[in-house]
Amino acid sequence: MAKNSIDVYGAKSKSNLMGFDPDELVLVTDETHPLYDSRVHLPLDENMVRNIDYQGVIQPIEVCKNVETGAIEVVTGRQRVKNAREANRRRRERGEPIRLIQGFVRKLKPSERAKALSTAMASENAIRQQETPISRAAKMAQQVAYGRSDEELETIFGCKMVTIHASLKLLECCQAVQDAVECGSINVTHALKLADIPPAEQRAKVQELVAAGEGSTGHERARKQRAVLAGEQQTRMKTRRKIEAELAQATGERAAALRWVLGMEEAQAADSTDDARAAA
Repeated sequence: MAKNSIDVYGAKSKSNLMGFDPDELVLVTDETHPLYDSRVHLPLDENMVRNIDYQGVIQPIEVCKNVETGAIEVVTGRQRVKNAREANRRRRERGEPIRLIQGFVRKLKPSERAKALSTAMASENAIRQQETPISRAAKMAQQVAYGRSDEELETIFGCKMVTIHASLKLLECCQAVQDAVECGSINVTHALKLADIPPAEQRAKVQELVAAGEGSTGHERARKQRAVLAGEQQTRMKTRRKIEAELAQATGERAAALRWVLGMEEAQAADSTDDARAAA
């Protein structure tokens, strides 16, 4: 006799997941409805469409039944539903079976229902922790080890191979560099520039980068850290107007050098050649 699944897995309880055709689910667009979310109007995500086409929707959605209309409305998972519809359109064109979406319904008292569903809808993405560059790179390395093709890797992670190769290069950095990326002390671009130098130099350089970025954020921190990687403060190219202003005050070799930068000596030489030809 088959065992109860709760006993097999040691679970405390279980609930039923139902398979839905995404085209039969209702996405609420009425702004006065408790389940309305402006993200319902976001455009399709090609990477998500390809991923769903490849392996289906992995994470179940939440639905509820509108007792007035009988419609099955989406509480959480709008983007999964929208992109699954497009993936299924393409699968139908190819003569392939559609992808169903697994969904669940929470048992709620009528007095709690509207408030609880709107709260779940609002908090689903608000408190979700974003994946770090290093953890994503580790997952990519794992899929490479499984023998995934380039096309499969692009579909699974929703990016091009150039991005995947760059992410994998992060794993070639020493632990100190990876830790700095994980906590946001340095960005991925700067970390990748350290990947090709010896580990001891990586550790020394990442300390300089972290120290340079302390007390600053955003573009300012990135600029200071770029200067460290360059070995000296990066200087901007001077404009032609500034060079001409300096030329007006310069003499001797400096003036000659500035004229050469501006291409004035070549122009003067060309004029002299033209004059000589005219005289001949």
